[in-house]
Amino acid sequence: MGIHMSGSEKKISELLNKNRLIIFMLVLIVVKQLLVIGLPLFAHAGAGHDDRLMINMANSLVNGEWLGEYSDKTLVKGLFFPLFLVVNNYLGIPYTLSIPGVYSIACIVFVFGIKDLFQTEFPLYLIFAALIFNPISFGDETFLRVYRNSLTAAQVLIVSGSMFAVYLNRHKKSRVQLLWAITGGLGLASLWHTREDGIWIIPLVLGVIVITVISIILKKELLIKDKVKKSIITVIPVGILILSTIIISNINYAHYGIYTTNELNKSNFTDAIKLIYSVAENEDVERASVPRSTITKIYEISPTLNSIKAELESSLDRWSWYEKDAKVRQVEDGFFFWALREAVSNAGYYKNAVKANEFYKNLSEELEAGFESGELKRRPTMPSPLMSPWRDVYWEELPIAFFRTINYVVRFEVIKTSMTDSIDDGKNGILLFEEMTNNPARINGEAISLNVQVRLVLLNGVIGIYQIFGFINFIAAILVYGLITLFILIKKLRDKYGLIDCWLVLSALLFSACVLAGGVAYTDISAYVAISYWYLAGAYPLIIAFNVIALYKITEVLIKMIYEKTKGQIE
Repeated sequence: MGIHMSGSEKKISELLNKNRLIIFMLVLIVVKQLLVIGLPLFAHAGAGHDDRLMINMANSLVNGEWLGEYSDKTLVKGLFFPLFLVVNNYLGIPYTLSIPGVYSIACIVFVFGIKDLFQTEFPLYLIFAALIFNPISFGDETFLRVYRNSLTAAQVLIVSGSMFAVYLNRHKKSRVQLLWAITGGLGLASLWHTREDGIWIIPLVLGVIVITVISIILKKELLIKDKVKKSIITVIPVGILILSTIIISNINYAHYGIYTTNELNKSNFTDAIKLIYSVAENEDVERASVPRSTITKIYEISPTLNSIKAELESSLDRWSWYEKDAKVRQVEDGFFFWALREAVSNAGYYKNAVKANEFYKNLSEELEAGFESGELKRRPTMPSPLMSPWRDVYWEELPIAFFRTINYVVRFEVIKTSMTDSIDDGKNGILLFEEMTNNPARINGEAISLNVQVRLVLLNGVIGIYQIFGFINFIAAILVYGLITLFILIKKLRDKYGLIDCWLVLSALLFSACVLAGGVAYTDISAYVAISYWYLAGAYPLIIAFNVIALYKITEVLIKMIYEKTKGQIE
């Protein structure tokens, strides 16, 4: 006997079947959220240049003071995370709900952005499940710590998923492509204005734009006006980024008198730092491109720097805390710019941005004069002022550091979820963290409830699974990527199994992860210890997506090959 359904039951069944992917996503999101919501945060109120700086910026925004009174810490780090905290505070949403919530939305965006790569929904379930439980989304340093790295993984998924969708929808209705382009642009702007080193994502964005525009132009069936319209839509993400930069720069100019979004990327300070890095050193000090001997030479040709000699020497002493040998007292590149800004501030030049800017302008002019006169010997520097000058020894060290970084990521090393006692500043700083995040912080001596203990065990169990299979999955995916690359060179296989789009997406995912890993590896050997999962947060979702897409695609192709061969033999 067959089972007869009533009309309403049939409609419900059809609705559930039609939206089964969304329902699956929502179920996993709820499960994930139940595991993380309400966990006590790690509030580092004593980190005046990092965590506390974010809270201070957010507090200033809440009080209508833009980013606060100008100082050596202003305009150094992006404003998007503090802005996120402000919105979160206004809505009254707990941090342990909002951060996972944003990441969940990003996973949805990415999955729907790449859905046209596949003929069925099945791989989308796999990709979403692998991404939603990405350990980086609930690790100590990228979730429970109130810092900007908690947004990186979500931002990367939104940018990459949206850009892939711009490409995959290039021959569909323009409004669909437009929606994805706007989403990608907003994601790109948020990432760019969160961290000052977001340039690593630009190759992916520009690569997708170039390939998409070329594909649109070569489409013979399209009218000229449609080609122009679709090409313009494709470059919208860059337009949004430029527009956001102009808006923020104008607001900063109105408040501080300096036209920039970030002084580490574009300012007189940037010029001065790059010129200081350009001075050839007399001694080789690991991770210190500006040893004390170089500073001494600059004093001799720069009256401006010499005028703050006492403040700078004291500042360099303070920022050389990491140095084991107190007699050496060198400052690593990652901290040198802070030491310089602190010294300039202590000398009274940070009363306002115009005065500080004038100081760095004079310093730059004196350094240029020193190079022209031959008193200083110039050495080449990297394109970014944040990067240490190249040394010949890096030819050997960088490849080793790069593979160490990749290995670190694919094995999900060090990541854990635990309760870390917050650090106060003696000024009720922890209370401000709790107020801005609408979330309790872990305070010294507090007992960990059974509920929290159970959830920590489950979360760390999930991390353990990724750590066990991460390396194996990546090696398999790399081999598969090589095989797919071989397949696309064979026209018959390339066209038959539709491998071009999949190969392009895999290439973009892998290349972007490698660009970030390369940047972190370079920083690690040249500036400071940098191989850590919080700096590499953007690489994890890219690698996870790369693994799942590659392994599923080759499985799909091989099954089709076996089926066609078997069918041919039967016939």
